[in-house]
Amino acid sequence: MTRISSFLAIVLATLLASTSAFASFDVPDSAIGKGAVHEGDARVESRLIVDAEQVAPGDTITVGVAFDLDTDWHIYWQNPGDAGVPTHIEWESDALEFGPLEWAAPQLFSESDGEFTIYGYGDEVILFSEATVAEDAAGSVEVSAKVDYLACSNLCLPGHSQLSRSIPVGERTVRASTPVLDALSHYGARVPRKANELGLDAQFHYSQRPIRPNDEFEAIIELVECDEESSECRELEPNFDELAHAVMADRFSAVDFEVTAIDEHPEAHEGWVIRLRGKLAASGEEPRDLLSGVLQLEDSDGALLPVYLRDKFPLGEPGGPVEELSLPTWDDSEAAVAVSLTSTSSSGGSSSGGSSDTMSLPWVLLLAFLGGMILNLMPCVFPVLALKVSSFTKLVHESKSSIISHGMAYTGGIVGSLLALGGVVIGLRAAGTQVGWGFQFQQPHFLAALVVILVLFALNLFGVFEVTLNSQKVHEKAQESDGVRRSFWEGILAVILATPCSAPFLGTAVGFALASSPLTILAVFAALGLGLAAPMVALTLVPGWAKLLPKPGNWMDHLKKFLGFALLGSAIWIVWLLGRQTGVDGMAMMLVFSAVLGVAAWLWGLVQFNTWTQRKALAVVAAVASIAVAGVYTFPLEANASAERPRAVSGSIDWKPWTEEAVAAELDKGRPVFVDFTADWCLTCKVNEKNAIDTEPVRQAIAEHDVAMFKADWTNPDERIRKKLAEYGKAGVPFYLMYSPDRPGEAKPLPEVITSTMLVEAFSEAAP
Repeated sequence: MTRISSFLAIVLATLLASTSAFASFDVPDSAIGKGAVHEGDARVESRLIVDAEQVAPGDTITVGVAFDLDTDWHIYWQNPGDAGVPTHIEWESDALEFGPLEWAAPQLFSESDGEFTIYGYGDEVILFSEATVAEDAAGSVEVSAKVDYLACSNLCLPGHSQLSRSIPVGERTVRASTPVLDALSHYGARVPRKANELGLDAQFHYSQRPIRPNDEFEAIIELVECDEESSECRELEPNFDELAHAVMADRFSAVDFEVTAIDEHPEAHEGWVIRLRGKLAASGEEPRDLLSGVLQLEDSDGALLPVYLRDKFPLGEPGGPVEELSLPTWDDSEAAVAVSLTSTSSSGGSSSGGSSDTMSLPWVLLLAFLGGMILNLMPCVFPVLALKVSSFTKLVHESKSSIISHGMAYTGGIVGSLLALGGVVIGLRAAGTQVGWGFQFQQPHFLAALVVILVLFALNLFGVFEVTLNSQKVHEKAQESDGVRRSFWEGILAVILATPCSAPFLGTAVGFALASSPLTILAVFAALGLGLAAPMVALTLVPGWAKLLPKPGNWMDHLKKFLGFALLGSAIWIVWLLGRQTGVDGMAMMLVFSAVLGVAAWLWGLVQFNTWTQRKALAVVAAVASIAVAGVYTFPLEANASAERPRAVSGSIDWKPWTEEAVAAELDKGRPVFVDFTADWCLTCKVNEKNAIDTEPVRQAIAEHDVAMFKADWTNPDERIRKKLAEYGKAGVPFYLMYSPDRPGEAKPLPEVITSTMLVEAFSEAAP
């Protein structure tokens, strides 16, 4: 805008404001409303206006609401921005069919000392719709408008008006007075139009393809009016108050974005290159694929031409493959070309599964299989694995078919339970709930059920009671069948205990699965189960391997009881997790319930193989009654989200609770930032914390490089953490991010299994 035209525009606006042009409109009292009353005065006045004094059946007219606001007050656009409520107008008439509400391009306002940027209208504005008169209209047409708005200055006040008026029906339409027509024409010219309708060509380029929910990306819009000099060029210029909001996102845009630069197009006579930085918002709704906003252009006479910049971009699934693209460049006046880098990655960087140029389904299935195999080495699964080896030792001298049956039953238990877990994930996602690996450990009642299972398994190993019938009258084949069923349940237990652990390759595979189609979820979970079962299957299928196991003997009874204590250790750990979620009272009640459960199991064991007598009946009743009474006092268990977390003690790392805002604040101070995504139920996390993170070399590196240490605790459900993990294609913990103040927008993911040397090097690289 030239200085002269700017001055004239200011003078004109001042004159219009001082004369209150809307006050001259001839409208009935029923068509005038006042609202947002403050200190006895209405801060907003609204009028129902029509561009016709008489209407003919079948003709189209314009109806609108003219808002007249006090100085320093404003109402809101269709997209209010960071705060506020959109203005709402609801038309009603039996003889009119209304078109969509037309919104003039908004102004930019700041609220709360610049904390919020909002889009709206000050002084005055007209919002209107086209309306078609019914062919059978006669006498008069009644029209009303229900108007709701939020008016803000130093404070915000809701406003409401019910406006109505009558329009005579005649043989022809008679237009309204000149002031009304001029005002409608003025605000009609301020309604944004599509680029091609204004003789403009808009081309959109993106830094990646497709764009997935939670993806951050860059974009360039080439907006060209004239490729070559021509008398038809209008010498347009972008008009804006703040660069970041030069293009104002409307309510249809699925992308939150800001403008980073607007430059003259290097190859067009009249045109601009608009650079954006955006993020596709993720919500419970179906993802949308529209980037949409309004840019105001100004011609040489000072007239404003608002233009819609809209584009449908390729939409991808969360965590799915993405192709990085280079944005256009204009070197040596050569044409701009968006060149594909042909590299495919998950959002956020590398995965622990190694770098690959593709994330195809076969590759992900291989990662899942390898991750399942490595899970056998994790502390979660080891007690069950040792128990299974002990069981196979008994079978080593039996027939090949019997050994294979037990191996297949164990595999079936693992794969079947993982497929069931996948089905639960699919069902929750269909209901609008997103989950991650190990999500069930965030539920107190699942933990309680797991404690019950572990205690019963341990008591069985101690010989307190038997799972199978131990009678000489039972046929040998029935005994084998019961043993196969036991192998199946041991497979299920292995899965239950495996989920709080992670392993290399596992996070990437499960992250890909949870963001993909239902069939992909089931395929990945099945591959994971096959990997978890693979070592035991190898013992049953590979000739000679089973012979490596020691011969049965008295040592097996001692091992059996030792493994019982191992399962009790796992139960104690689960009870501790339960205490972290429900507090000390919840943990104490679970211990009491477990003790009562043990007594009930002992009572059942005393009479298990007896014939039914009064003594056996009394023992069973006593066992069931004791469990029922203890259950009434123990359940339901409620998660205590406000339970205090113990703070770091002297000499250990000073952890801060993670938030995006806290990380950004530390980066602004020039400090490197390390984020540990963890959970109390994640054993791999705890092993990493003890052996890699909370070590002397790492503590020295933290002090040397002034690293800000953040902990994102996912012990209880936290949607912010789940979404952050999903940004990097991960579905569970542990997960680690390293930020450098030199590159605050480029966090570096670290592997699931880390070492102190790896952390020291990462801190050094991130230091400014």
